[in-house]
Amino acid sequence: MKKLVGGLILTAAAALFVVSGTPDTLAQVKKGAKAGTIELVESKDGKYRFTVRDADGKYLGGSTVGHATEKETREAVEELKKVLATATYVSKKAEKAKDKDK
Repeated sequence: MKKLVGGLILTAAAALFVVSGTPDTLAQVKKGAKAGTIELVESKDGKYRFTVRDADGKYLGGSTVGHATEKETREAVEELKKVLATATYVSKKAEKAKDKDK
């Protein structure tokens, strides 16, 4: 489960942070601004994934992890929204490729 949540966080963190209900976003929605969408999609492999789009339909992010059911996908999105509501930014550098000859 930790790998699942971690993968979702890495994949859709920036996109869902906007959807998660930050004060600015909530204020915009209350004023009648158009909200973004979270699409639940059954992919070719029979697994479900989610896609996040802004109010204009622009792709913001989505899951790479496939879920067995649409319900599991919704639960993963809700868990991700909870995490993002309290998450902080951490900057990380990519690890250098290890020398294969050693």
